Amino acid sequence: MRAHAISYASPPGRQSARREALAEGLRARVETARNPRALTPARARAYPAAMRVGLISDLHANVTALDAVLAELDRVGVDRLICLGDIVDIGPEPSEVVGRVRERCDLVIGGNHDPLDEGPSIPFLADIEQWTRDALSAEDRAWLDALEDETTIDVDGHRLLCVHGSPSARTDNVLASTEEATLRGWLGDRDFDVMVCGHTHVQLLRRLGKRSIVNVGSVGQPFESAQAVPPTVLPWAEFAIVTADRTGVTIELRRVHVDLDAVERRARQSTMPHIDTWLSQFRG
Repeated sequence: MRAHAISYASPPGRQSARREALAEGLRARVETARNPRALTPARARAYPAAMRVGLISDLHANVTALDAVLAELDRVGVDRLICLGDIVDIGPEPSEVVGRVRERCDLVIGGNHDPLDEGPSIPFLADIEQWTRDALSAEDRAWLDALEDETTIDVDGHRLLCVHGSPSARTDNVLASTEEATLRGWLGDRDFDVMVCGHTHVQLLRRLGKRSIVNVGSVGQPFESAQAVPPTVLPWAEFAIVTADRTGVTIELRRVHVDLDAVERRARQSTMPHIDTWLSQFRG
């Protein structure tokens, strides 16, 4: 299993500026002679000491939904953006989505669909997997094949374990109903404060002792239920933001509206097979 660890810290000067502002009660004037890097209260609000990490997963080649999420993340502001996999497959615009992820994301985890080697028995899925493989460039396929299974990220002293399904397998389903013993078995001896994952297309926040387990949901195909076959896709895109500083961690599960008419227009410009079947999932 491929894995690596990365450390993120707040940008230089942010933490000291925040501590000073708190100690002085957000004083209106800052004695810059004492601390040349100190920030005024207005700038302290614009550039907070906390590190904000945006998390997206299960894009499934839906560029309209991804653009809606990226626009919202740009509006609210994050310091880093991490993708938890399933960038392609079961969607009409794989090349466009891969391009945006490679441009915008600081870290990317591989999902079970990204190697395009599942070989599903259902013709609808098998045809789209083959079409996706043919639609992508050799460079993009190689990039998808090389994606890591997991990454541990230190964010201002808090450890974020980033996976697609679980640390045990990309296809594990972390649900509200998952037995605690099963979950602990999947986690093994990993040392973390928050685990973030995707795969089920259903947002989730649960505790495991003092640790938090977060399913960030799906950008491209958020499901009404993780068990329903065929699934009903909800009319929005899902993502999460984890905010961390030296005092703690805040977890936000978010959603943003997606223009389904625009999804259909773009999909019908694609040569992906079974477009009508694919679109029917969004109309419920």
